[in-house]
Amino acid sequence: MRDMLRTYRAVLTFLLILLTPGFPVQAQKPDEADFESFEDSLLILTQLSEQITIDRLSLRSFRCEERLHVIETVVKSKSVRQHQALHSYTVERKPDQRVNDKLIFSETRSPASGESAAEEDSGFPLLENPFTGKWIEAFSLENRLANDFKKLPSEQVDGRSCQLFAFETVPEISGSRITILGNLVPLRQRGRVWVDAKTHQLVRLVAKQLKLPKGCRSYEYRMEFRNQALFGRSLSIPVRAELKIELKDRVYGVVQEYSKFEAK
Repeated sequence: MRDMLRTYRAVLTFLLILLTPGFPVQAQKPDEADFESFEDSLLILTQLSEQITIDRLSLRSFRCEERLHVIETVVKSKSVRQHQALHSYTVERKPDQRVNDKLIFSETRSPASGESAAEEDSGFPLLENPFTGKWIEAFSLENRLANDFKKLPSEQVDGRSCQLFAFETVPEISGSRITILGNLVPLRQRGRVWVDAKTHQLVRLVAKQLKLPKGCRSYEYRMEFRNQALFGRSLSIPVRAELKIELKDRVYGVVQEYSKFEAK
């Protein structure tokens, strides 16, 4: 696997240099300081992609606890409805099942022990597949070029020194699709990503979906990641997701929190 990652990294770096807007294609002598700055920015994004790919290959079946808090506001009447639930959340890796050499996962929730299932079919929108969905996959090695990145000033997040990048999906390159409110739409994001400067792991991801299904006016989400010991190594795992959806007649604010991780 190390040989494969080295090959990916070499090819990816070469392609990124060629495709970066404004990078000189013909033989020119760029300013040395500018070149070093460009190289540093490129390197941490490549390392992020490698880390996500390694984490995904290391992921096995596990379970955790999911807490949901949903606030539904009806636009016309301004009435507010709140919903809370506690689930046992399971991520299953499908052995010996691959599509185009990609690992296949499923994510399911069920009432936690002692909890009622009365409101399980409430129909509230959630950010689905937070652990294995397209949100994180968009930054993997094979999809890295599908985002246009711009380096921003570094920031501290919970005591961690982070490199910060703004990004936007490149429609001509991205072929990813996601399901929003039961509709399959192209993944078209604009947002920011915080990367741990030391470990090159995801720390925070904030984005707005630009391609929306009919009836949806806005779809924005925020994901917080923490290091978790699973399967003999430290993985960057989502621990909190916040979702805001604006429809024609109502607005949803959703908080999904994850804890108590254990291998299955």
